[in-house]
Amino acid sequence: MKKVLIALIFVALAGSFAKAQQLPLYSQYMMNGFLLNPGIAGSVDYFPIVLTARQQWVGINDAPSTQALSTHMLLSNQKFGVGGYIFNDKFGPVSRMGIQAAFSYHLPLPGIDSKLGMGLSFKGFQYKLDETELVLINEDDPAISKAVESTFVPDADFGLYLYNNNYFVGLAATQLIEFKIKLGDNINNENKMVRHYFMTGGYKFHLSEAIDLEPSILVKGTERTPFQLDFNTKAYYKKNYWLGFSYRTSNDIIAMLGVKVSKFYIGYAFDYTTTNIKNYSSGSHEIMIGFNIKEGAQKGSSLL
Repeated sequence: MKKVLIALIFVALAGSFAKAQQLPLYSQYMMNGFLLNPGIAGSVDYFPIVLTARQQWVGINDAPSTQALSTHMLLSNQKFGVGGYIFNDKFGPVSRMGIQAAFSYHLPLPGIDSKLGMGLSFKGFQYKLDETELVLINEDDPAISKAVESTFVPDADFGLYLYNNNYFVGLAATQLIEFKIKLGDNINNENKMVRHYFMTGGYKFHLSEAIDLEPSILVKGTERTPFQLDFNTKAYYKKNYWLGFSYRTSNDIIAMLGVKVSKFYIGYAFDYTTTNIKNYSSGSHEIMIGFNIKEGAQKGSSLL
């Protein structure tokens, strides 16, 4: 009985934790694309340290929450990049906490005045189910031991990133191993991490000396679910202030704004859903705080 119950919990919470995504959801990925694509590691000439915190579906108990601290840099040979981040995300009784390390190579393409970043990352995280947080109709159900079930999950990601000062195109595949989750004595094909694919692209238009406009797109999905699209537009004023809007085909509308002072910057995103969730939630909030060490002339796009 317990074996069946754990399988149901995994499918209901982990699998549907975003019918489109098992992975954490971010709205300001245009400012920190490294979270999606290891090929971005080292694609700028500075050392960004970025903290992202997200609370989804405010007003709904045990809604998803995510925190990530990331950094990456180009090594002195100007061709190899390294990076990493630590992360924590939680949805109800299910949580993940782990670390990821990325390595990349940036191939100059002088014929098109661009570079191609090729990255591979390795990560490990603890996948945990806390049965004490389950809300039960029958609190005396013997199938529930009120234990904390956990397992270690290894994984890897791969990414390509073509870029210069004006445009970027990215392709990434994550959760390559498709590790099967084992909680207690339960393990089967339904309880596994699913491979995800991300495709990004954008172009920066210099409208004037003070104003830049950057439309971009993100396509994401899995082999089991339809692909979803994000359509984004960001406007920059003197490169230190920005305002952006996104439409996600899962019926989310997102507004973003941010400011940069010297090497520090802060961004905020508000997600409003047009689905039935709006009857129970006031929306989702995301804060991003960053600091660029050794910042000079930027070599990549503002996706970073």
